[in-house]
Amino acid sequence: MKKYQTFNTGLARFYTPVNIAGSGERPVEDITDPFLTLRYEARTIGTRRMAALADLGERADRLIRVPGAAGMNRINTQTVCVTEDGERYTVTRILGVMSVAPTSADIYLERMELPE
Repeated sequence: MKKYQTFNTGLARFYTPVNIAGSGERPVEDITDPFLTLRYEARTIGTRRMAALADLGERADRLIRVPGAAGMNRINTQTVCVTEDGERYTVTRILGVMSVAPTSADIYLERMELPE
């Protein structure tokens, strides 16, 4: 029997970055309207996972679990995630989780650097 997964931590909004610069200007990417909004459950990134990511040359500042939903196939490593506290993250990795109900996905997030 599968364990029931709750999603009580907050809301995550997913965006596709778009170029907002004028014609002939240096490209500037920003986000406009979210294409998907999902509730999520915050997860803990263990030391083994952190070491495995470091071996792959990746890092993760946050790990969230979201329910599998329509539109999940649009989330990729170019997607920007904004949590309810206003922090912006880029998606670094997505892993399906079949051992819980409803079927879910773990999304690894890397904090976006602020422009100087």
